[in-house]
Amino acid sequence: MATVDPCIVEYHGGGGAHKCGYCGNNGSCSHGLWAHSLTVQDYQDLIDRGWRRSGKYCYKPTMNKTCCPNYTIKMEALNFKMNKSHKKILKQMNKYLIHGTVKGEPAKSSETKPKPEVSGAAKPTEDSTSGNITDATPGHAPKAPPRPGSGADPNKPQMRKAKDIRLERKQSRNLIKLQSMTEEEAKAAQELVKGLDREASTMSTMSICSSKNEAKTLADYLSEPDKAEKCVHKLEIRLVRTAPQSNEFKSSDKESAEVFKKYQMKVHKDQPYECDRDQWLNFLVHSPLKEETKKGGLPQGYGSFHQHYILDGKIIAVGVIDILPYCVSSVYLYYHPDYDFLSLGTYTALREIAFVQELNKKAPDLIYYYMGYYIHSCPKMKYKGQYFPSFLLCPETYTWLPIAECAPKLDVNKYSRFAADDVEDDGAKLEIDTVLVLFCRQIMTYEIYKALNAKARDAKEVMEYALFVGRKCAQRLLLFRKS
Repeated sequence: MATVDPCIVEYHGGGGAHKCGYCGNNGSCSHGLWAHSLTVQDYQDLIDRGWRRSGKYCYKPTMNKTCCPNYTIKMEALNFKMNKSHKKILKQMNKYLIHGTVKGEPAKSSETKPKPEVSGAAKPTEDSTSGNITDATPGHAPKAPPRPGSGADPNKPQMRKAKDIRLERKQSRNLIKLQSMTEEEAKAAQELVKGLDREASTMSTMSICSSKNEAKTLADYLSEPDKAEKCVHKLEIRLVRTAPQSNEFKSSDKESAEVFKKYQMKVHKDQPYECDRDQWLNFLVHSPLKEETKKGGLPQGYGSFHQHYILDGKIIAVGVIDILPYCVSSVYLYYHPDYDFLSLGTYTALREIAFVQELNKKAPDLIYYYMGYYIHSCPKMKYKGQYFPSFLLCPETYTWLPIAECAPKLDVNKYSRFAADDVEDDGAKLEIDTVLVLFCRQIMTYEIYKALNAKARDAKEVMEYALFVGRKCAQRLLLFRKS
């Protein structure tokens, strides 16, 4: 029953209710475990049962009790459809990178135009006879002749556009030609015109279809600055491994930690001691995931990483991600508050989706982008449902359903089962005696553990743990038991 390089966890069960970060009430409930080490497949299986990690601590909301149920959400990156808001943010970023244009600021070449004067029909005028102000509307006062240079002379014919004059002359010439044609020549000319009209209509339809088929992709938008002849700003995305810490990570950790501190203090109103270097390390750097590489797999391998968004040589944002067998899991994002005008939250999410699409070319099983938790009862968290196509995890059967099918149920009850009544949780089909435990530095089943430790009274806790992590993890992870 020996396991090579075993993965060890300590289960902490469910604690009491505490303050919720979403609604502010003291009704947030969850279960937790401390992961000393996990394989990427272990963590993939855990998040597919509603778990998430914060550093090495993994937690799972007690869905039927917590004030704001957290539903695991994933998006199928290969079939991602951008909406207008996504395209707008990508265009704004590209304008900033290529031209230096900032959203809301006028272009440098624009000139301030004088405000147009109120038209004569609505502009108050002074009656020369009485000195009173009257409305110059029809029936109230005669229209005064324009002064020189103040407008068009009504006594002269209205000016016409040159293209209208050319069109009229052409129509006159064609009419003269038709009148001089014989009846047979006129019929032949009419047939020719009809044929040209049909051809033009076909070409127009083909053009419309072609434009639809050639709609710009996410990759097209992101590559625009690379294709520009010259850019005002340069943006580089650099992937650095955090567990174990790579040399690239170590060389930039001070700068990255400083951005985190500024973000937490500005956006989340943290005190300096709440977002110091130690907090940053425990929260976003330390990870239980083991580094994993395999032949023919991803060049950078699997595990925990930071994506540095480097603008003109400075880190302005950091995306904390886990690369797992079937997905890229977004852990956290922090950015320099001075660059919030770039909508970095959405922009980096789109970048991560594009990253999944790139990874899929070398790892065909990696097709999903996990966005963390979707909270239907929290307006600030519902935006994740705008990434299409997205799926929510049923909290009772751990099966995935399209968010469009789940939302109507969540409109009625904030906690809901999504799957049909006849669907069961396959991960719950296990015997407690088969759960693996680590006792006195020995790996054994729970059945042997009970035989060796007659004082054991933890069957209820072990069974709860096994149900929450599922059959696969319960028979693969080592649950630490005290002697």
